[in-house]
This record gives sequence, structure tokens and C-alpha cells, in this order.
Amino acid sequence: MEGNIKYYRRLLGLYFEYIRRKTVLKNLPVRLWIELTSHCNLRCVMCPNKDLGPDKKGYMDFEVFKKLVDEAQEYMFDVSLLHRGESLLHPEFVKFLNYVTQYKWRTKLHTNGTVLTKEVSKEIIKSGLYRVSFSFDGYTPKTYEKIRVGAKFDEVVDNIRNLLILKKEMKARYPIVAIELIDFPNSEISDLEKRKVFLKNFEGFDVELVIKKIHNWAGYMKLKGKKIKFTPCTFLWHGIIVLWNGRAMPCSQDFFEYYPLENIKDMSLREIWNGERLVNLRKKHVNKDIADLETCNNCDRVWRKTFMGIPTEYLFDLLRGKMP
Repeated sequence: MEGNIKYYRRLLGLYFEYIRRKTVLKNLPVRLWIELTSHCNLRCVMCPNKDLGPDKKGYMDFEVFKKLVDEAQEYMFDVSLLHRGESLLHPEFVKFLNYVTQYKWRTKLHTNGTVLTKEVSKEIIKSGLYRVSFSFDGYTPKTYEKIRVGAKFDEVVDNIRNLLILKKEMKARYPIVAIELIDFPNSEISDLEKRKVFLKNFEGFDVELVIKKIHNWAGYMKLKGKKIKFTPCTFLWHGIIVLWNGRAMPCSQDFFEYYPLENIKDMSLREIWNGERLVNLRKKHVNKDIADLETCNNCDRVWRKTFMGIPTEYLFDLLRGKMP
């Protein structure tokens, strides 16, 4: 209860700083993404990862991770072990997981599930991880494997089921297990009959099904749709990302590091939060001066419907403290 009160108090403080267009913030961020690795074993049709250069591929060092987590635990509420790569590919994933879950915050993992073994599933459950979500963009093998290139439908379904079976056997409350699907144009996501058949794979288990709207990865994907009124990106006022090499980033859509911030090896996350680079980026959004910002100007997330400045698609989840 106390944690929830602190979360909403900080969230409200950040919101007021956002609508007042403050660029140097008194409130610290509430959400953190940590990229354990930028390597991925799939080549999904919508994901920019397959076009990342060799210089942008690597694995986070544990000492960098420890420094980041030890500082962030003082003020973060929501920590996600994901960004551009598949976190389970990190050779020391379990070590990282056990270290981060010792702190009292909501730790989340997002995975494609292809390399999830029973042994790692046991470690995930034992760690007390709050939530694990699986990318699964199709109800049938044909659709899924066409989108998630390199993955096998039946194998991933088995991996998810094994996790659920172990969770039940271990009488564990966590992690919450979610299956996420992107609603592609002309996809089968709205086919209720196919959905029913798909969910039979997880009958008897507590599983969330999350349907997500597709976005254009800051212009990487060419999607139909018109620009709506520009609104400064809310992400710059509430969250931050740290890449495998310690480099902080202002936004998850900046996949190719067009606008990098400082490195946590050289500065604290607190300093980066109100550092020159991020403050200047907030100013450019406030002044609607984003024409020279490749990712921001091409991103569909600053040209969408909002309510009181917050994207309507996330409003309810944000207020519940249950952002995916």
C-alpha cells in the first residue's frame, strides 16, 4: 500500500511537470528499461533488430548492471529487463535476475520464449519476478512463424506451458504470465474462433492475453494513418532506458541510437535525468522543434490521440500502475 501511494505521488508530480512543460524536473523517473543484450535469435518482420550493426551488439557487464540497479532501487518503481534483444540469451541471465529481484519493485521480463528451458523457468519463479510476457503474434503456426521468423509455434507454446506447470507445482503467486499479440493490419487477432482454439493450449492456467496496437518504430515501419495533433512525448518525463554498454537512451523507439544520452559508467542516472542532452530534448519537444530529430519527427507516438496529455491507449494502465 505504501509503495502504491509513493508511486501515484511521484506519477502525479511528473504529470504536473509534464503539463507545465518543465524541462528540468524535480521528480525522478518511475520506469526503467535495462537492455541485458541487444542480440536476438529471431528476425521478426516488424522489428528493427535485424538491421542493427555489429557495433551495436553486445552483452551487459554485471558490474555495470549492479551499479545501475543499486542506484535505481532508491526511486524506481517499475523495471523491465528488455529492450532491443532477447534477454534470455545473456549467458549470466539468472545471476542478473536474482540480483535485480532482491529489491522491492515490479521487475518484468519480456521474451520471445524460444530459449526458455525448464531450468530457467524454475529460476524465474524462485526469483519472485513480478511479470513475464511472451511475444506471440499469431493464433496459428502459419501466422506466428511468418511474423516471428526463426521461431517454432509448438516449441514456444510448450515452453510457456512448462513455465505455467512449474508455477502451479511450486504454488507460486508470481510471475504474472502474459501473452502479447500485435494487431497487424488484416491480421487474425480479431478472429474470436481462432483465439478460442489458441487459448485452449493454456486451459487451466492463469494467463493474460494482451492485444497491442502496432506502432511504426519511429518511422522504421511504413504504416497508413495520418498525423494528429503533436503532443510532446510523455516518455521523456517518466522513463529512461540503459543499453547493454551503459549508454542511457531517452526513448525505446530510438532503436538505432540517433539521440544517445550520457553513459552511466561516467554519470549517475540522476545526473543523466537532468543532464544537458535530455533537458535539451525536452525543450525541443516543448517548442515543437523536432524537424531535425529523425526518430521523434517520424514517430507515430507523438502524433496520436491523448487525454490531458496522456496517450489514450495507455491512460487506464498507467493510472493502475500496470503498464505492460
